[in-house]
Amino acid sequence: MSVVSTKTETPLTGPVGEVLHLLGDIVTEVHQCTPRRGTARIDPARVVEAAQALIAMEGSRLATASGVDVRDGIDVLYHWCFEPQGFVVTVKALAARPELALDSIANVVSGAIWIEREIHDLFGANFRDHPDMRRLILDDSWPQGVYPLRKDFDQVHDRPPLPANRPPPEVDASGPRQDLPAKAGRTIVNLGPYHPLQEEAEFFQLYVEGETVVDMDVRISYNHRGIEKLDESKTFDQVPFVVERVCGICSASHPLAYVQAVEEIAHVEVPERALYLRTIVVELERLHSHLLWVGLAGHFLGYNTVFMWAWKYREPVMEILEKSTGSRVAYANCKIGGVRRDMEDDQLREIDKISGDLVKPLDMLTKAVLDDPVLHARLKGVGVLTPEAVKLYGATGPTARGSGVPIDVRRDDPYGAYDRLDWDVQTAPGGDVFGKAVVRLKECFEAAKIIRQCVRDIPGGEIDAKVEAIPPGEGVGHVEAPRGETFHYVRSDGSNRPVRHKIRAPSFVNIPTFKASCIGMQIPDVAITLASVDPCYSCTERMCSIVDATTHKPVLTFKELIRLSQEKTRRMRKE
Repeated sequence: MSVVSTKTETPLTGPVGEVLHLLGDIVTEVHQCTPRRGTARIDPARVVEAAQALIAMEGSRLATASGVDVRDGIDVLYHWCFEPQGFVVTVKALAARPELALDSIANVVSGAIWIEREIHDLFGANFRDHPDMRRLILDDSWPQGVYPLRKDFDQVHDRPPLPANRPPPEVDASGPRQDLPAKAGRTIVNLGPYHPLQEEAEFFQLYVEGETVVDMDVRISYNHRGIEKLDESKTFDQVPFVVERVCGICSASHPLAYVQAVEEIAHVEVPERALYLRTIVVELERLHSHLLWVGLAGHFLGYNTVFMWAWKYREPVMEILEKSTGSRVAYANCKIGGVRRDMEDDQLREIDKISGDLVKPLDMLTKAVLDDPVLHARLKGVGVLTPEAVKLYGATGPTARGSGVPIDVRRDDPYGAYDRLDWDVQTAPGGDVFGKAVVRLKECFEAAKIIRQCVRDIPGGEIDAKVEAIPPGEGVGHVEAPRGETFHYVRSDGSNRPVRHKIRAPSFVNIPTFKASCIGMQIPDVAITLASVDPCYSCTERMCSIVDATTHKPVLTFKELIRLSQEKTRRMRKE
């Protein structure tokens, strides 16, 4: 049962109540549904003060923010996670009509820079004193004053026509925008929009002097698919089929985060067997994702043997996923209240065998990578992300744990069967590319251990709680995907469709850390630093070039950039 109180009443108990108590009279109203979830309505004029208080708290992290179109304006919901206590506090501030304005918290929390820009693009909320209020999500041709996630947006009449094709890269080499002025001796290096190391299509601009990167810029959302808008027209039970297509490698994590948010609204008790089945699939997904990353990292460093090994050992994982769910990706097995299909005993035995057989090759692969002195020299000290930067940007997953920050949703806010199993959070010191590689390799062993325990301990019984309706309310669900925390916010009005569904993939908070990890580095090191956060890989056309800032003529192609990285590795082998 939920608890509602105002600032004049007795403060709530538990960790949520402690946080709200520290905010003092900034809070005007609180709402608590569970000991681990709470919301607070605050004075809109004091959002910066609230952010300063929250970011100063031990273990706090800004996960994301959701915009919601309401009668009186745009409600901005800042979702704060607290680790290792494992609870989420949502701080609400209304950007009231007609100004629709709030003070920006981006100057206090670096991770809010992209978050507030996204809300501005999609809802039209304005953030005063924001350091960079350029478009992030919408194309430059999108008309001003049209905001696609507002309730009055008409997808037929308000959607603009497709823009004319832009000139090819060799003509307009700076990309869609000239954001930083060209200077003598400074060269622009374009990574993207289509590039095998970036999440779908993303456009990085590296401003270099000689071989040194002195500034960077990025533009995302070239393939924005409008999934959040689409979900508002789907039933609650249809949404998992949509969100599993947010990312092919996280196609178990996104549906699981979504259904957990809805289950929180409906207070659903998921059957034990379903919790174990969910855990098996997401850990198989972690294995195939990490091995994919290790293989591609080896290729771009010039270690093609590592590439072939990693993908060879990944293939049995993909095969058992297909046998047990029906697909190598987009498993379509997670639903509100449980799972859609059970696993037979022979399938579970095969999963156990594959996980056990994988340990020896993983050990060989890990030793080959971690004992190589050239890789130590090539990756250590490269792309360092400090624990302080992890907190400010809200980085998650191996990106955070590779900086020695021991956060993991599976332990901090347990779901599935994780709190019933024996496993450890893996971290590495240093914050460099080497540390992130160490974390992923060690997590492969943990994933295999978790899977085998699930197969051993899985109980019998039902796999579906058979949820008939979703009541009004709001909930959050977050899952430790292979790249880090996947965060979903869902609001229901009691109908059969979500009123609002917010999705924040881990790459959205991990990619912006390039500002803290890439400046001052050499060109061959920037690509592997960007790849070390494991942004979603795109299988579309690749394009990358270096152009002269004055003449706009290409200097190097993408293949030549990869050659530079591989040549640096070969030079270090000889030294």
